[in-house]
Amino acid sequence: MTILYNLCERIAEIRSSIGMTQAQLGKKLGVTRSAVNSWEMGLSVPQLKHVIEMARIFNTTVDSLVSPSKQLVINITDLAPREQQVILNMIICLKEKRSMYE
Repeated sequence: MTILYNLCERIAEIRSSIGMTQAQLGKKLGVTRSAVNSWEMGLSVPQLKHVIEMARIFNTTVDSLVSPSKQLVINITDLAPREQQVILNMIICLKEKRSMYE
């Protein structure tokens, strides 16, 4: 039941990290606060449509909800292509700098 544990833990973790209450999340999903509470406690499992919608609300992927990794995922698709390239160049630069000191 690792996936279920990861999912209930991640819902609570992400929801609280963005300052959203269980009631607010429930309203966005069209479910009750107690349904969200039940998911977070691992007493029930959200329907797939709710998991997909939570990923959208949390600006993450379904995969990161059910099997989180130590990787940080940042969605930059709403930036202009030129802005995206600047960010990618910064990441490349930082990685190269880090490898010089390893």
